[in-house]
Amino acid sequence: MTKLASILVVFLVLALNATAQSDWKGSYSFDEDGGRSTGGSAILISHELEIFDGDKEIAATLQSNGYQTSTNLVCTAKVQGAKLLIYFQSYGEDNMFEPYEPGDLLFTLERKGKTVLTHWGKFTPAIPKYQKSGKVYFAKTPSK
Repeated sequence: MTKLASILVVFLVLALNATAQSDWKGSYSFDEDGGRSTGGSAILISHELEIFDGDKEIAATLQSNGYQTSTNLVCTAKVQGAKLLIYFQSYGEDNMFEPYEPGDLLFTLERKGKTVLTHWGKFTPAIPKYQKSGKVYFAKTPSK
């Protein structure tokens, strides 16, 4: 009976882990609004995070575009309890700057009830008012 109970516990843990991973899948967005530049241009930066199944782990892409910004990152993600850790893997096309190394923790998303908090790592917003960790920045976008 003990062997059967152990096997059931292993299956339950695997099922819960798979459910936790699939809960994060989807699209998330975060927009920075920095007002206007001295020349009158809008200072807007849009960040789009996609979370999906990779070959062996959860994969993600992060695209940031807007005022003086063009970033296309290929990432991996790991679930740790109520958190999703986003790690840099490689660069996609059309990057203005390339400051990250493979394995860098870019940021962490954390679920607190229905709220998703962001804790910044190596990746931080360009506009200072958005740089404080532990606040709501990324929001899940409805499925199409």
